[in-house]
Amino acid sequence: MKPVFPSALLASVTVSAFGVMAAAAQNPNFAPGDLVLYFQQEGGTQTVYANLGNTANLYRGAASGPDVANSVNFLDISAALTSAFGPGWASDVTVYAGLAGVWGNSATSSTLQNGDPHRTLYVSSPRNGVGTGGQSNSTGWDLTLAGDTAMTGAAGGMLSQNNILETAYTTAVVVSPTTISTIDNQNPFLFPTIQGNAFQGAFAGGVQQVGTAGTLGSFGPAGSAEFALDLFRILAVTTAPGQVAGTKRVGTYEGTITVSTTGKVSFIAQGTATPFQTWALAFPALDTAAKRLPDADPDNDGLTNLMEFVLNGNPGTVDPSVVPTLNASGTDFVFSFARRDDSEAGSTLVFQYSTDLTGWTDTTVGASGGVVGAATVVVTENSTNPDAITVTVPKTTAPGGRLFGRLKVSQP
Repeated sequence: MKPVFPSALLASVTVSAFGVMAAAAQNPNFAPGDLVLYFQQEGGTQTVYANLGNTANLYRGAASGPDVANSVNFLDISAALTSAFGPGWASDVTVYAGLAGVWGNSATSSTLQNGDPHRTLYVSSPRNGVGTGGQSNSTGWDLTLAGDTAMTGAAGGMLSQNNILETAYTTAVVVSPTTISTIDNQNPFLFPTIQGNAFQGAFAGGVQQVGTAGTLGSFGPAGSAEFALDLFRILAVTTAPGQVAGTKRVGTYEGTITVSTTGKVSFIAQGTATPFQTWALAFPALDTAAKRLPDADPDNDGLTNLMEFVLNGNPGTVDPSVVPTLNASGTDFVFSFARRDDSEAGSTLVFQYSTDLTGWTDTTVGASGGVVGAATVVVTENSTNPDAITVTVPKTTAPGGRLFGRLKVSQP
């Protein structure tokens, strides 16, 4: 076990007739139930704690719905990581990260905090890679066989671990010596790259993810991720009046916490991401929710994000090469453009033509070609690359030899 905190870390010491009693500080940047992101190094002497805020209010979405919001680059912990593990922390394969949050470990209390009973655990599972934004890419937690004793033990272990940040410090992000932190007690390293059961033996394999020499890939505006941890909520009971429902001792995926190679922390909320949403996350220029809206035009090139998605454009920079082209050299007007395969299922694409810019004729561009009225649509498949689309309209439909064409795209 760890030694008692040095007196220098206590807020005050009161002497009474009953002896010396330590009065623990209350970190103004920490509250019970907050989610803590922590780091430690095999054989290292420093622990990094980063308080990410209230578990239920900021990160619970699957159980209560609707989804909580994404939060991109909301915390910079690069200075703390560099102080603890050196400037090369992002390529250090001996640094581990994890998440843990719980607000109480009583097995009998019916008190709730924001719909969470005591022993409601928020824990991480290592993500395997980028995957799909808003969907888990890890092994979920299913503790059906663990029992109430394990839930109580896990809650107690998390409280003990986070208690250091709560009582010994006054900031949200700290570098703490391992002599007083309990990270390695709660998440023990047995030998290099192998971790023992965490939180008083409740979780086989623990909840920590080891860093890589490279990255897990890009999470769009969240940047290239060195760590990506899926967050799960696990209920110990299902009978507390007024609680947010869930299946007892079966984890529900709530979202993903990422740490970029530059030390920025982001949260990607749970939910079934559409192909458009997944595509939008891949562009660092779309660094706010407003910039990622389908009808937004952050690069001011006249093409909405949704149109850029369909045409395989870049919404962060002007790229005229994706705009449909016209060939009017023969007896027909031939309009040509490219279309992404993944845009077909979630959006409707219509080619419109007009002789006077007032009345327009619609030609739906489906997954395959065909004849629609006077127009002929040809879809040339291109494996996983964008398909080549041509829409041909005879010049005989345009008295005076003038025809205008445009694309219209919509989502349900």
